[in-house]
Amino acid sequence: MKQLSDKFTRDAFDKPARGRPRSPNAKSLAQRQREFRQRQKFNFLISVTRNVNPKEVNQ
Repeated sequence: MKQLSDKFTRDAFDKPARGRPRSPNAKSLAQRQREFRQRQKFNFLISVTRNVNPKEVNQ
């Protein structure tokens, strides 16, 4: 017999759970969105690439 607070151990007569098992430290969607916004806030450095014709560089 398993304890009632145990959500990760299967009992002998339970049906097999479908899909990927839940992670005990999974983040909520709000936490994921908050972290995404924090990353975007500091992602303001934009790299610019300039293509130069090699013939123009040697002149």
